[in-house]
Amino acid sequence: MSRFKIRSRLAVASLLVLSSVSIALAGPRVAMVTSESGLGDRSFNDMMVEGMERAKADLEAEYVVIQPRAVSEFQSALARAAGQGFDIIIGSSFDMIEPMRAVAEAFPDQKFGLVDVGDEPIADNVVSTVTKDWEGSFLVGWIAAKTTKTGTIGFVGGADIPIIHRFFIGYYYGAKMANPDVNVIETYTGSFTDPAGGKEFTLANVNQGADINFAVAGATSAGVIDGAVESNTFAIGVDSNQNYMAPGSVLTSMVKRVDTQAYDMIASVANDSFAGGQVLYYGLAEDGVGAAMDENNEGLISDEVLAEVEDLKGKLLSGEIVVPNYFDLTPGQQEMGTPPMATPPSVANAK
Repeated sequence: MSRFKIRSRLAVASLLVLSSVSIALAGPRVAMVTSESGLGDRSFNDMMVEGMERAKADLEAEYVVIQPRAVSEFQSALARAAGQGFDIIIGSSFDMIEPMRAVAEAFPDQKFGLVDVGDEPIADNVVSTVTKDWEGSFLVGWIAAKTTKTGTIGFVGGADIPIIHRFFIGYYYGAKMANPDVNVIETYTGSFTDPAGGKEFTLANVNQGADINFAVAGATSAGVIDGAVESNTFAIGVDSNQNYMAPGSVLTSMVKRVDTQAYDMIASVANDSFAGGQVLYYGLAEDGVGAAMDENNEGLISDEVLAEVEDLKGKLLSGEIVVPNYFDLTPGQQEMGTPPMATPPSVANAK
């Protein structure tokens, strides 16, 4: 055999070895399926992409983003992704629970993740998370009640569904603990994709005296912030740090670290520790929630109130204060939390 042929075969063998090494070193392939508000919501979905980008930098992950146009498209979007060989498919909507359960059953070898949903396991091949948003909402409720000049604050939710009620209960509990006499207006626009509706509901709350409105409505939240600017009142952002969207008009933002949750799911695939059937919790203790403070809201909250918030965090971590979780409440329940407090009318009068 000639030296040329020997060298050629060695070169081919070397390329095969290098190719194998390259494949072995490649990071996980990830599909992210957004909620109906999609990318550009400057909230939940955009925050998850930050986690994807971290996984790309740290774990050499590759990811694609699939954006269903409606809840009715969730199941077909998940099923199409499951047929494409992704290492993990990560969803991001409470409305995706049943579609993901169905697809996970049809593709038992596919790994799935669902960020920030309920506390019931979804399937043996699905890991899900719960953000203790009621703890973060408690903190911003306290801040709102201590900052309001009118004695009335508002809540502008998206869809009127349990997971959004979870935010409201925390917000209400924090506000009433800070000031039992504060008036808390509870409203829902019915959509996560309607900024015009968010603005309309905000201005309606302002007309009822609310000078601070907590936006928990996906892309609709942008309208809540616009309404705050127009009416010279304050908004409270949600999910990501939205203080920058209107400096001086966003009092703070209740940040949910769904970026960390998505990153941790990808890391579990990368390091072969993925364990489906689990529900993982991200609260104050896990740095999963917080009230955002930066140059965009500097000076809007008094130093005294900020000091009180730090004290509250210690009491939450010690268990001295236990913020109620809406999912633990029953219709007609009259008291909630530790220390106990009267439930809001929407719970106390429910049947």
